[in-house]
Amino acid sequence: MRAIPLGKIAVATPGTPVAITLTAAQLALLPPTGQCHKIEVWADTADNAATFVKDAASGLKIAPLPAPSGGHCEHWQASAQEGNRINPLNFAVDAATATQGPIVTLWVI
Repeated sequence: MRAIPLGKIAVATPGTPVAITLTAAQLALLPPTGQCHKIEVWADTADNAATFVKDAASGLKIAPLPAPSGGHCEHWQASAQEGNRINPLNFAVDAATATQGPIVTLWVI
């Protein structure tokens, strides 16, 4: 598997989801379908408020990631049973506090 780190996705305005987007260089690492095998979203240990994974189209919450405490941070992941079948552009992130947000990594097989 190959990791494609997207890094921290900071949220400018709490309650306004930020869609996961890819640079041209990151897109070049994906197969022609633009899909990945797994997406991981980790709460940033530097943040002090909850972050969220949301559906990019509807804005509905998929998973809350509570504020990290005691050096422990929660994460959320979605993985395909086989192949590269997850479209990362279907996901967005949000945060309870401005300038905070999770760290996102895509995995391709």
